[in-house]
Amino acid sequence: YWGTPIPLIYCQKCGIVPESLENLPVALPEDVVIDGEGNPLDKHPYWKHCACPKCGKNAIRETDTLDTFVESSWYFLRYTTPSELRQDKIFSNADERYWMNVDEYVGGIEHAILHLLYARFFTKVLNSLGYTDSSEPFSHLLTQGMVTKDGAKMSKSKGNVVDPEEIIAQYGADTARLFILFAAPPVRELEWNDSAVEGSYRFIKRLCAKTEKIQKSQSLPKIPLQNLSEKEKYARKKVYEALKKYQETFCHENGYSFNTLIAACMEALNALSEQDSTEVWSEGYFILLNILEPIIPHICWELSQEYFNLENFKDIPLDEEALKEDSIIMAITINGKRRGEIKVELNSQEEGILKAAKTEIAKWIEGKTIIKEIIVPHKLINFVVK
Repeated sequence: YWGTPIPLIYCQKCGIVPESLENLPVALPEDVVIDGEGNPLDKHPYWKHCACPKCGKNAIRETDTLDTFVESSWYFLRYTTPSELRQDKIFSNADERYWMNVDEYVGGIEHAILHLLYARFFTKVLNSLGYTDSSEPFSHLLTQGMVTKDGAKMSKSKGNVVDPEEIIAQYGADTARLFILFAAPPVRELEWNDSAVEGSYRFIKRLCAKTEKIQKSQSLPKIPLQNLSEKEKYARKKVYEALKKYQETFCHENGYSFNTLIAACMEALNALSEQDSTEVWSEGYFILLNILEPIIPHICWELSQEYFNLENFKDIPLDEEALKEDSIIMAITINGKRRGEIKVELNSQEEGILKAAKTEIAKWIEGKTIIKEIIVPHKLINFVVK
């Protein structure tokens, strides 16, 4: 019953006859009784009884239906057709050229093997018949990984399926979305973990609990960068690192690594919590809400509307200054073996760097003669000794 009826009719006089065009499409009965025993169309009191299109005598319809792949292999083309043209059973080539190809095909591995093959086949047939200008239906394929629980693939037959409604009732839809995207990249296998769901819920609660530091504003605060403390600079750096990751994530080449984007947001929230500037907190909080809105839309939209009026903002520019480092970590090696590291200001002179490095590795060079001192800028200091 769950498919398009096959439009063939069995007539005792004429044999197998196709249904006439004026009677298409053949509609399924809405008063069908599905009792789980056989094909319900066979048992319907009147649906299968019809007149033969060829001789007009009593005949019987085919009660089997087409596989659902038949319907799902070309429906995207019909979506491109304005509704007023659909009654004429034609495609609008101008609209189809605008909307096709489908930008992103998302499905499991079994879809990539079967449905993708069928959809390409149907599209090429329709193209050959002149119904569509498209010869390939999809521009890009994203194959999702399987969801497992306790090491086994989730399936109804195994009885190990997690009901999303239970998760949503206990934690909310945003928690369910956050966990699924944080647990693994879409292309990888995802192992369901109830305790990890709780962790995602705690992060959302932390995000909501920090609103007392926010300055309500219709624009981002102007921050005097020269007066920022180390913690404030670090917090802004982590926020803009998350924003940069956000901009990189929403492209095919990146592989949709939403999990690392969420991790960057968690690091940024931690860094913001360690500093006391209201301006830095408000700027960072607003940016995080924008980044997280596609992932946890309900919470982010509500908070943004309350404190910032989200509709006033579009793209947030990336502050390259915030990403710049004031200092770096340089490794220290002796005869090529790593013996320590030091943190140095970017504008430090070589003399000061060498002095700090020698202090750090004093026990390793005590009683030895330094033959050569080598500095690889912004990377390492190497001492050759004997």
